[in-house]
Amino acid sequence: MRAFLFYMLFLINDSGHQRAPAIKLAPTTVEKQKKPERTERLVTAGVLRDSPKDTRLLSLAGKVDVSNRYLSSVLVTVDSEDEQDGGVCSGAIIGPRLVLTAGHCVCPRRRVPFETSGTPFIIDRVACAKKARVTTSFYEPRSVLGEDTYSLRNSHEGTVLPHPALQVLIDAQEQVVSSSADLALIILKEPLEKKFKPVPLADRQLRPNESIVILGSGYDELTRVYDGERRSSRNQVKEPLPEGGGRLRIEQPGGHHYRGDSGGPCLRESVEGTELVGISSRNLGEGASITSTYAYRDWLRAELKRVDAPPLPERLE
Repeated sequence: MRAFLFYMLFLINDSGHQRAPAIKLAPTTVEKQKKPERTERLVTAGVLRDSPKDTRLLSLAGKVDVSNRYLSSVLVTVDSEDEQDGGVCSGAIIGPRLVLTAGHCVCPRRRVPFETSGTPFIIDRVACAKKARVTTSFYEPRSVLGEDTYSLRNSHEGTVLPHPALQVLIDAQEQVVSSSADLALIILKEPLEKKFKPVPLADRQLRPNESIVILGSGYDELTRVYDGERRSSRNQVKEPLPEGGGRLRIEQPGGHHYRGDSGGPCLRESVEGTELVGISSRNLGEGASITSTYAYRDWLRAELKRVDAPPLPERLE
């Protein structure tokens, strides 16, 4: 009888062990940031959420930068009473208190009389947001094994300064007719942490067929949802676009016209180091393009000198 009872207990325990599911965290699992208090919405109706239900296109946005190789890439959000004027974009740290993004990220399009402009829509300095938030991300391992990571995110407030020559004309089909200086700076109230080092400006123009790295927040066009993670993808420069303004067409992996990282840094990587060569404008118009920073380097350097200059000493009486 005792042998029988012992045998039955053994079967129960063994079967229970077999049914217990094995729990293993995926190596790429990343803890998402808490949902913001207010909805953050792009002009193109992209919504920032914690966990997109459908992530089929996020792989095209590139790999999550869990190694913190590209800390100069940040998330840029704009708040507005009219949520159509709010935006979710990316940006590049170029100074301790300066973040560069696309002008159309912080200056929404507005309707103008067709007779005066030849197009129904314009993006310029008239309707720009006054304030913007910059969010930095730093990935850290959750465990000693390092198979699971989480993201530490800090938000910083700043004022918006668009380029003086910003002007983008858009036709009724929402295609770019002409573009000039599609850039804007965000001047932060306080300097960023030292680990978020600024990326230097390039002194050499981009060449056709040159390979560049583009960074930005992942966006799934099927669900029109941002995942909020810093992602990188490698692209190839093709040729200048006819509308000018430093816009260059790029060719993307797989031929897919991914549009989820406007305002994000475009980097040249070489044995000499990493440098900023452009700002993504893939949310604007049809096709994939960037705005080269080479033609606007004098303005950028002047603002860097002005913003980061040490304060003048107080005059002694």
